[in-house]
Amino acid sequence: MRLFGAGLIVFSCGIMGLLAAASYGQRVQNLRQFLSFIQLLESEIQFARTTLPEVISKHIPQFSGLTKQFLITLDAHLEDGGGHDFSSVWEQGIHHLGESGFPNQVLMDLRDVGRILGQSDVTEQLKHLQLCSIRLQQALEEAKKEQDRQTKLWRYLGFSAGLLIVLLLF
Repeated sequence: MRLFGAGLIVFSCGIMGLLAAASYGQRVQNLRQFLSFIQLLESEIQFARTTLPEVISKHIPQFSGLTKQFLITLDAHLEDGGGHDFSSVWEQGIHHLGESGFPNQVLMDLRDVGRILGQSDVTEQLKHLQLCSIRLQQALEEAKKEQDRQTKLWRYLGFSAGLLIVLLLF
């Protein structure tokens, strides 16, 4: 019975460590998805000249995670016919991204993009989208480095903490 309890403690602590490590991978995935969305938006504005509500509703199925939630939020507010201006709808979507751990600098750039989209000419919109893409790429590189460092740490820490608890209890 003691052996079963010890195994359960090590297993549960190890799983907690693996979950903490996976959160760093999820952050990288979220940034990568959002970078893809910004690049897609840039090409739609530059070449297709599609309206923003059409771009958003058309491309929701291509994304997952936070990016998909962001697009669903935008689409829902734009489709409800409540007369919301795009920048306020965009800001609501960004609020959810901020709660999910997006870097502050990227959020500030996204706010700027939201104010510009649909309000200025194509070159101005593209300039802001390109700047946002650069910042997202930098944030992605930083998140990858952090993922490499922290993933190993949390994996080992979870199982080591479980073994330490078992040693202290038994």
